[in-house]
Amino acid sequence: MASLSFLFSKKIPFLLGLAALAACQQKQEQAPVVQKPAPFVPTELTQEIVVDTLTAYGNAHPNDTLVLISTPKGDIKIRLYKDTPLHRANFVRLANYGFFDKTVFFRVEKDFMIQGGRSDFQTMRIGSYRIPPEIQPHYFHKRGAVGMARYGDKENPERMSSNKDFYIVQGHKLPEHELQANIQEYKLKLTPAQKNTYKTVGGAPNLDQTFTVFGEVVEGMEVVDSIAAVPVDQTKWPVKDIGMKVRVIR
Repeated sequence: MASLSFLFSKKIPFLLGLAALAACQQKQEQAPVVQKPAPFVPTELTQEIVVDTLTAYGNAHPNDTLVLISTPKGDIKIRLYKDTPLHRANFVRLANYGFFDKTVFFRVEKDFMIQGGRSDFQTMRIGSYRIPPEIQPHYFHKRGAVGMARYGDKENPERMSSNKDFYIVQGHKLPEHELQANIQEYKLKLTPAQKNTYKTVGGAPNLDQTFTVFGEVVEGMEVVDSIAAVPVDQTKWPVKDIGMKVRVIR
């Protein structure tokens, strides 16, 4: 009998284990299924509503002016100008929707600029609108300037900006003769301070007064320089894609 009692006691933990396992499985079977939220789809803007929509969005985000662009080469921090309100609102809106997170720097020209906002993998639809120009004479294409690309004057005489293609100026320091050549060729009206900046800091004056500058780099120009130095193909697209994550931090 002692031996039978021993065998029976050895079975008790095993039976209890089976009961606990069954109860656990039952709970798992009865647990409610949590469905993932559907991905957010922004309203596609048209040219007819773009100004009203961006104005309203900018008014709802009046203090959003600092943006962080994280890349494989490091972080770039840019400050957006409040007196280019449509461009600021558009960039903040797309950043908040996560649009730029599936884009890359698709055009890179050393000593000139790096351009981003497109990708072969971007599926978010934002509409085919363009942004009315907000060209300000006190904002020029110094090193670190952030602007929006656009089509040329022939097909875009209003000089309206792209809704997604932005660029950051790397530029180079211009000696006096090169600066004067740019001033004459592009009929530029630069202040003495702006001329001095182009000679001592650098930039791309050939873009002045025809493209909207809506921000500037406040940290991370060394990252811009690193991206500008990568190998590119014949279309200026980096041989190895350089993606980005963009978020508004203030």
